[in-house]
Amino acid sequence: LAALQVEARTLAMLRGLLYQLHAACTRLAAGARAFPSSVQETAGQVRHGMEGVQASLSRARSFHDLSGLVLAQSRETVTWAQLSIDELLEHVGQHAPLPWLVGPFAPALVEYPEDVPVEMAKWEGCITMG
Repeated sequence: LAALQVEARTLAMLRGLLYQLHAACTRLAAGARAFPSSVQETAGQVRHGMEGVQASLSRARSFHDLSGLVLAQSRETVTWAQLSIDELLEHVGQHAPLPWLVGPFAPALVEYPEDVPVEMAKWEGCITMG
């Protein structure tokens, strides 16, 4: 009886983790709309993969209900999703504008990004320290 309770709790925890992972992937896919289509597609595929894993494991009453194939495919999908998310984060780190990543913590960067020339008229009358 104790083993069944442990198994039931483990499955419940697994379902909870999969729910959270799916929700995070859904937010990721929604947030990827500002990026190139390849990034959007990858984020959508990760979300879709997590939906599949969640569906496969949500019907199980015990681990005996899950075949070795389902468990292996689920493990592969989660591993692939992790690698894909790592690649997406690397892409964002390399290609997102710095003010988008830094946010309001660097107002000078937000007000005067590098690729926009600053009008010198704004600085007339300023004293510079030499």
